[in-house]
Amino acid sequence: MLFTDFDVAAYGRQDHGRILVDATAAAAEDLSEETRADLAFLCRLDSAGLSEARALLATWSANEARITAFVATWAFARHQLGRALRDLLAATGPPIRPPRRRSIAAHVRSMYLETLMPLLAPVWTNVVGEPVVAGHMARLAVQESALQAAYRSVLPRLHGESARIVEEILRRREHSARFFRLEAEARISRSRREAVTARRYLGRSWEPLRVVGVADPDESRARSSLFRSPEARADLARATSILHDLLPASRRRPRTTPHRIPGRTSHGL
Repeated sequence: MLFTDFDVAAYGRQDHGRILVDATAAAAEDLSEETRADLAFLCRLDSAGLSEARALLATWSANEARITAFVATWAFARHQLGRALRDLLAATGPPIRPPRRRSIAAHVRSMYLETLMPLLAPVWTNVVGEPVVAGHMARLAVQESALQAAYRSVLPRLHGESARIVEEILRRREHSARFFRLEAEARISRSRREAVTARRYLGRSWEPLRVVGVADPDESRARSSLFRSPEARADLARATSILHDLLPASRRRPRTTPHRIPGRTSHGL
């Protein structure tokens, strides 16, 4: 079992309970519909933490007792982040429903996750073995980092109670982002096989601001809105490149638009 300097037991003892929203104060705020739609997009991402946990625990990674102990708490903690945003949105206006139409690729991916993944993932990941864990840790490290960038991007448009809730979400996310980053760095650094596996998990078909790879129906609009400024796009580029220097060079041509963020010119993973 690999150990880093992250104290999993101490993380489990922290307060991961409900973030209480002052509905009266939130109702007095004048949030634009675009801002509320952006928060709803982030709410759906965080509310699906159990799906991310299931995708991990259905594979060889479930053999890592230290990781499963952390993930059990992390999935609950991430659920509470989404719950706080739901409470905030409920206090600031009517429900926001995303477009119902999903792409064919998203529909196929959802069908795979519901039907085939629980059957196939344990088989092929047991063939690959421990390097699979490096891939999972790399994905979750980049995902948590990208979510931090997304919350930071919307923060300047908030004030009062909504700003307090987002700041608390960012504070709580620091712990999970650090855990996955340390795990990924340690595994990538100790063997080339794990580093190559992590690079493949962060390949061309994977996007960090999705739930187990499934695109949200409102993804295109939300990304354009959240990362509208050069500063926000640069912050996202840094967030998605946190493991770049540790990964082996790919033999393929570099991907010039890694996450299809409008206006972004720098390279990602």
